[in-house]
Order: sequence, then structure tokens, then C-alpha cells
Amino acid sequence: MRAVFIKGGSQYGATRLFIDEMAAAFRRRGHDATVVDGAVDRDLREVLAAAAAEGPTDLVYTVGVLDNFRDERGRSVGRIFDAPHVVQYVDYPLSNLERLADAVPEVAILTVDPTHVDAVRSTFGDHHVAHLDFCPHAAVGEVVEPDAGPEAFAAQRPIPILFSASFYGLEPPLWADEGPGIANLFNAALEIALGAEFVPALDAIDQVLRGMGQDPADPRYELLRRYACMVHEQVRRVRRMQLLEAASKAGLPLFCVGSGYEGWIEAHPSFRFAPAMDLADVAALMRHARVVLNANANFGFGSHERPLTAMLAGAAVASDHGVWWAERFVEDRDMLLYRWRDLDAGVARIAALAEDPEAAWRLGRNAQAKVVAGHRFDNRVDRVLAAAAAVQRLHPCDRLTRDPRRAAFSH
Repeated sequence: MRAVFIKGGSQYGATRLFIDEMAAAFRRRGHDATVVDGAVDRDLREVLAAAAAEGPTDLVYTVGVLDNFRDERGRSVGRIFDAPHVVQYVDYPLSNLERLADAVPEVAILTVDPTHVDAVRSTFGDHHVAHLDFCPHAAVGEVVEPDAGPEAFAAQRPIPILFSASFYGLEPPLWADEGPGIANLFNAALEIALGAEFVPALDAIDQVLRGMGQDPADPRYELLRRYACMVHEQVRRVRRMQLLEAASKAGLPLFCVGSGYEGWIEAHPSFRFAPAMDLADVAALMRHARVVLNANANFGFGSHERPLTAMLAGAAVASDHGVWWAERFVEDRDMLLYRWRDLDAGVARIAALAEDPEAAWRLGRNAQAKVVAGHRFDNRVDRVLAAAAAVQRLHPCDRLTRDPRRAAFSH
């Protein structure tokens, strides 16, 4: 089969790297994988038309872009290529409300947290797009040869704790200027979300509505519930700041890599800082870190590429507790899982791990074996193919001339 992978613009180059990794995984399956750069200085309609003209296509894959694209003739990406179009979302879908609302009906959307599937279905209905499903992140980069032992691990990894993430700071929530009715509702939802290890933002909104004696399914609340994205984003900000402040208070030797730290990090003497770099460079840097710290925060039932990539690089991973991690990795054997409701204790455990090369080496070695076996892009190909098959069943792609004996795609 021929699969086309389209790149868009990307902060830190992350989604562009995901495209390259997925295309390579398809090639290893024996498929013809064509990568198209849609972020070049050309009319995107011309870029897509030229790629479609190269030959019959069986699958188009993008990451977080083009699910609402239509050309001058009103054709979606799937109709331009006469093939199922699968879009992988790697952030909260409701944070992309305008694009999601305008998504073409024949697209498939995959999310990195199953509660994100629930959020789309609950606020847009079961038939907003052709297919919705969960597809977790995968590790990027190459497998690093495991360190021979704790001594080699410590010698090769001079960075005690690496934290690769943007700095957000604490700003007023997006609903701060709304009237008291809306503001109070969203403030109450935020309190619910921050009061637990993880409550999906939409669930928090719905809990508040029920507490007011209202039915969340009432059409009057449809738009309000879609703006659960504002709660989601504020939880991200608050919890990232909570983690950084707790780490600073404990004197953790944290090496922060990302944008936005200037003007803040100077007041935290145990921290070091490097400007933002591409994900590929971060993955390489993880080879020199003993512990990689992660704040999943908004993906309590899903995944994030950072811990998986760190595991592939042989580092020990410390992340907030989440269902997906707990079901696939053994706590304190494969990774350290801290709790938001006991953050100081979690930070103390992270500090101890960074000072214990044997424990960190053991966690890194154990986790790496699991990631190599089950959490690379090769392990996500079947989910993409299944999503494409679901689209094909609902929207058969037979508008262009093709050999009728040739299957639309195969496993």
C-alpha cells in the first residue's frame, strides 16, 4: 500500500518528528511511505494536489493538522487523495475548538488519552467524524545501548534531573473576565480538577453542573462544556508551577530545557537552564540524564512521548501517577510515580533517585526493555490502519480511477 504522511508546522519540531517516525515504521512493514512537507513556502493546495497526482494512495496521515482542510473545490484531504485520512491529536482536542468543530465528517481522529475521545463524543456527538479512538504516544529516537552497570550509568550521565518542558507561569485563567456566573462555575471546576490526582476537565465541569441541579446533556450547555478546554489549560499551568516550586524548595538539581524560563529561573539557585531545542536534540540529551522528570497533569488516563523517549534513552523516569503508566509499568521497578496530593514526598523520592545511580540504572534498564518491546511507532501502525479501515467502511474511497482488484489497504 501507499501511505502519504503530511508534515505541518511544529513547536520544537515534535509533530514533524512524529511524522518521520511513523513513516519509517510503515516502511519497515513493507509499505510505500511518502512524506510531504506542508509547511513549505508554497500554496498548500498545490502541494497536496502534486502529491496526490504521484499515484493511487491508500492512506493519508497527519498529526494535529488538516482535519478541517478544504481546497478551492471544497475537497477534504481524504477526497483530494481519494483515501482515508487519519489525524493523530497529541494535545487536548477541545483546545482546538474551531478546527475540531469544522472537521470534515469522513476523517478519523486518534487521541493520546481515552478521556479525550469521551470529550469529543460528549460535546460533538457520536457521528461528528467517521472514527474516534485512542492511540497512545510512542517513543522517538533510537535505542541506546544499556549502560553496563551503575558506575557506567553515573559516568555517562552528568545531568542529575532533566526537565524538558515549556515554562508557563501563573496567569489569570481564561475565564477571569467573564461574568460572575460563568467565572464561579469554572472556578469550581478548577477546584475539583486540582483536588484529585486526575479528573478530566469536562468531568469537572459536569460535576459542577450536576451540583447546580442541571443536566450536562441539556443543549443549553453544549458550548459551555466545549470550553472545558480552559480548565484543562489552567490545570496544566498550575500543576507545572506546583512541581517546579516544590522542586526548587527541595533544592533539586533540575536542568530545565524549554522556552519562557527567562526572568523566573534566576531566583531558583538549584536550577540550570538551556533554551528550547528540537525534540530530536532533547532525545539525544536524555542519553546524558540520570532521571527525566515529567508532568503528565492533563493526561491522567493517557500517555506522553517524553517518558517513553527517556526510557528508550536508558534514563530513569519520574512522572505523576496515571492509569496508562500504572497499567503498563511497575511502580518503583520500571519508573517512579509521584502524586500531586503528596507532592513534597514525591519530590523527596525524586531527589533520592537522582543520588542513587544503582536505583536509577535499574529503573532505566527495566523500562527500556518494555518500551522497545511495545511502545515504539512500529507498535502504533496497526491502530492507524484500523482507523483507516473504519473510514473506508463508512466512506468508501472509489472516486478516482484505480484497479478494482487492488485492496484499499492491507495489514
